[in-house]
Parts: sequence; C-alpha cells; structure tokens
Amino acid sequence: MYRKIPLFFLIATLTILSCNKCSEQKPKAIVLVEDPGLINEEVNTLLSEQLSDADTSKALIIANDSLFSTKLFVEFYQNNDFEVTWTDKGKLNNQGDTLLHILKNSDEYGLIADDYHVSKIDSLIKTEKDSITKKFDAVKLSELDLLLTDAFFTFTINANIGRLNSDSLTREWKANQMDTNLVVVLNAALKKNSIRSAIDSLEPKNEQYQKLKVALKKFKFEFKDSNWDSLASRESDSLTFKERLKKRLIASHDYCSEVTGNDSIKLVKAIKNFQCKNNLIEDGKIGKLTFKSLQRTKEDYIHQIEMNMERWRWKHAPSDKQFVWVNIPKYEMRVIEEDSLVMKSRVITGAPDHQTPLLKSTIRYFIIYPYWTVPFSIATKEILPILKRDTTYLRRKNFDVLDGNNKIVDPKKINWKKYTKTYFPWRLRQRIGDDNSLGILKFNFENKYGVYLHDTDNRKLFNREMRAMSHGCVRLEKFMDFAKFLIRDDSVKYPMDSFMMDLLMEKQKYVYLKHPIPIYINYFTTEVDEYNELHFYIDVYKRDEKMLKSLLKN
Repeated sequence: MYRKIPLFFLIATLTILSCNKCSEQKPKAIVLVEDPGLINEEVNTLLSEQLSDADTSKALIIANDSLFSTKLFVEFYQNNDFEVTWTDKGKLNNQGDTLLHILKNSDEYGLIADDYHVSKIDSLIKTEKDSITKKFDAVKLSELDLLLTDAFFTFTINANIGRLNSDSLTREWKANQMDTNLVVVLNAALKKNSIRSAIDSLEPKNEQYQKLKVALKKFKFEFKDSNWDSLASRESDSLTFKERLKKRLIASHDYCSEVTGNDSIKLVKAIKNFQCKNNLIEDGKIGKLTFKSLQRTKEDYIHQIEMNMERWRWKHAPSDKQFVWVNIPKYEMRVIEEDSLVMKSRVITGAPDHQTPLLKSTIRYFIIYPYWTVPFSIATKEILPILKRDTTYLRRKNFDVLDGNNKIVDPKKINWKKYTKTYFPWRLRQRIGDDNSLGILKFNFENKYGVYLHDTDNRKLFNREMRAMSHGCVRLEKFMDFAKFLIRDDSVKYPMDSFMMDLLMEKQKYVYLKHPIPIYINYFTTEVDEYNELHFYIDVYKRDEKMLKSLLKN
C-alpha cells in the first residue's frame, strides 16, 4: 500500500460545476493497494476524508455524477464510522450485488436504471484494479460505495413517493417528503441482509399500484418476442391494410385464429378485443380513435403503465367508508362503499383546453333545478360574439341578463356591440328547467376551481366515444341514481317521496346531505380490473406524454 503518487499516476482535477447546488469535486490522487486485506481500511479513510466536511445542503459530485441524497448518506456514514458498505476486500459483497441487480432491473419497478448511476457503477467495478499495476484502486472503490449508497436512497425515495411534482409534472427531489427514516431502514436492511425486502416494503401498498407492477412484468413477458409497426392508412377496403391490420392484431395477441368464422369475422372479433382493452366502443370498426390507438407501440404501452405507477406513488388510496371516484381518461364515476362498487356512471369531462382539475373534496348538498350563472370567460368569449349577431339567442336559450345589483334587465335595450372580452358589466343566468345546461340536478363540493357534478340538457353526448368536451365540470349520466343514493339514509328528514315531489314541482331546492361524501377526481390512463385484466385509456390531456418527457430529460 502506498499514498505517494508517481507522476504518471496523477489524475487531473475534475471539472468543477458552477451550479450553486452542487459541492465542488475535490481533486484526488489514485491510491493503490496490493493486499486485499488492507483495502477496506484504505477505503474507510477515503470515505472519512471525503465526507467529514461535506456540505449536506448541496449535491455532491462523485465520479462526475451528482449525488442528491448528500444529507442522508453523510448521516449514514457518520453513524457507521465511515466504513465501506457494499464491497469487501475490493469486491462487491452479497448486499452490494443484490442492490446492483435491483438497480439494473429498475424497470421492474417502473423506474429508469440511468437515474441510479448504473453505468458509472459498472465502469468503476470493471476498473477497480489499476490497469498497469493490477492493484486495487481505493479511490474508485470509495466512489463505488458512495454511488451505491446514493442509489439506494434515491431509488427508495423514487419507489415510495415518486420522482415528479404532481402538479407541474416536472422533476422534484422528494427526500424531505419522506415520513420514514431511510438511514434507519438501510442500517436494518444491512444487518438483516434484506436490501430487496427493505425497498419493497416502502413501495405503495394500495391495490392498484401492486396490480400494475404485476401487470407490467406480465405484459413484458407476454410480448417479449412481439413488436408491431404503425399502420400506413385505415382504408378498410384495402387488402394491404387488412393484412397489415391482421399482423398488428396478431402481434398484440388480439387476433385468435381459433374463432369460428371466416377471415372477416375473425378480424372483427380481434378489433373488438383490441377496443375492449383500450376503452373504445366495441363496434369492430376502425374509427378515428381505434386507428389512433393502433399506432401505439409496445413501448408506448409499457411507458403508460409506468406513468400510472408513478401517479400511485403520489397518493394514498382512499380510506373512507364510502367515496366518489372520478377517473377523467376513463370518463367514469364510481361510488365505492365498504370496498364494494355500489354504482357507476359514464361522465363527460373537461375538454383538453378546459381541463377538469384533479382534486379531493366533499359533496355536502345538491340543488334541484339549478340556475346556470355563466362564467365570465364563457359569457365574453363564446356568447357575446353570438349576441352581436343575434340578440334572440338569449330568449331561445332561456337566459336572463342581470346587472350589478342582480336585477333582471331587458336585453333588447342593451347595445351588445359596445361590449368586449374585457368590458362586460352583465351577468348571464340561464333559467331553471330541463333544458338548462346543468340539467335538473347539480352536486356541489367546495373547490377553488368552481367545478361541480351536474346533469345536462344534452344527454345523447354520453354515447360518444370521446367525452372530453365540457368547460371543466363533470356531467353525470346517472344523475338521478346518484341523488337517490345520497339521500337513501335520510328517510326521516328527506324521504324519497319528498324528493320525487320536489322534482314534479319544478322549483329550486337545496338538499343538504345527512352524510356528506368525499369525492376524488383523478387522472389514470391505465387500470387493472377485478379480473386482473389490464385496460388502457386515451391520454386525453397528454399528461403521460409530459411526464415521460420530464423523466427522460437529462
């Protein structure tokens, strides 16, 4: 062993990053050790020198990689007297080998191996001995230890609470959001030789996350030998297209040659199978949305599962006795009670340029025969241009015009052409009735976005395949069933007969619930059903796409 460095062993000072969130990389000389029995001691010394005065508020630069868990691993090494953790006598020990295997297979957790120094770790392992002297390189072994420790903390945090900010969908370091002491977790795992168990124990426990993790592994195995190309066109009468379509559906295991019937019947059945898995109308035809979904590659589906695993890391599954669950991409509302589905309904959600917000709130009352007070933006951007051309619009659509004192004014006396998107002192209110845009029932819950659940005067829209078309509120197909569910336990104060009578009277009434019910509005583009079948939904707001770009950005 020696620490005096000949000229040809000197190494250049590594580039010092200008980022004020990163600690400067200290220039290091190569320290070579011949005796394997002495290498641990030398690595311990180097770890102590490296970390004794490390700034824990900044990322540490090791082997040109940024280590963001500085505070955690400095605490960890201090608690363990700066002893080497993942190697013994210059070689990976069992726990180091286990951790590296997990990191290299990060995709099993829906994570990305490149986020955990895997390439750099591999490089250090391959060059752990000096190429000229064949002696152990203590500096590289100390760097290897630090990288593996940082990878453990970073991987565990990512697996537990995710990598992205749920609102901005951008990268976020979430160590300060952990409610578990990861230093204690790592120490216990090393003592028990249970690195994998420690990591798995911190993954989300909710059923959907666990099912998606299993489904991801199953999907990759099922299609390990399958790939498919995009279809050039969708001309249904083209023999070339039909042949390409058949190959595409065979590759995704939707086409079954054992189905009774001729080729056309088998192809229609395969299309329906594909449409079922992708939440599309099962008509056996290649419509616009079906064709668009057929363009997606195997990797697209894998990433979609991964993005939804990430979403489940951001939140806990509801623990309420009963709750309302709206999934925007699925266009569905569910009411869950005691872990059982008691009702579900198709919904219409916000259009991509008027997105329904993600939120948690509580439904405390609903309104029978609500007015619709038109939001300022809709009144000025959509209705005002119509009024400048056709003043009869207000009468035909049953709108009242209110002044600043909430008094109804005669719209014929208003010169609509003088008003603009920024100057509009009127409020438009649609009168109650079955032709009101909100329908006959409106379900209110407190939120900063001003959205709510409601009936609609255009109920035929629920039959559409793509139902992202509202201004942000959620329109409910089975509004009457939902109202009856909400008042079912209030047979004394507000029995069902009273409700039905109020509907016949066609007068506005506020109904306050005996048992307010939590509501969750979410965005999940992949789910696993009760039969463990995987279903995919169209990424209508392109949130999957934005998430993936953030995660793959280096």
